[in-house]
This record gives sequence, structure tokens and C-alpha cells, in this order.
Amino acid sequence: MRPPTDAAHPKTNMRPLDQNDVIRLLRSEVNRAGGQKEWAKKNGIVPSTISMVLTGYRPPNKKIISALKLRRIVVFERVR
Repeated sequence: MRPPTDAAHPKTNMRPLDQNDVIRLLRSEVNRAGGQKEWAKKNGIVPSTISMVLTGYRPPNKKIISALKLRRIVVFERVR
């Protein structure tokens, strides 16, 4: 198997976000929208799901990630 090319994986100056970063972004967007109910309605997400993500009971789901204009990637790091 050949290694991936740079064309398949373009380099960016952005660092990957961790779950805490995503929750901070969600909290910011919810505040901008005027609250959880408003953001939920605008994005077709159940308000209780947003609450559970913001309080740490659930990780962000596909709908929330998409509404934040993000995509989930998996990153592996070599342990020394």
C-alpha cells in the first residue's frame, strides 16, 4: 500500500480541536443565538441533547458537529 499523498491530505495551519474546544465553540454559538432552545430550533437539534453536551454527559453528536461546520477526524499519535 502506498502512503497518502499531500494532495489527498492538504496541510493547513489549523490545529485539531479536542472535545473541550468543540464544547466551548458550541457554548459560544448557543450564546450568540440567544440560548439553547433558539440554537436547537435553528439547527434541528433537540434542546436536551445540547444541554447534555454542554454539561459533559454526552459527547457532541454528528448533527451538532455538522451545525458547527466541523467534521470529525481520528488522530493517532505515537507513544514513546
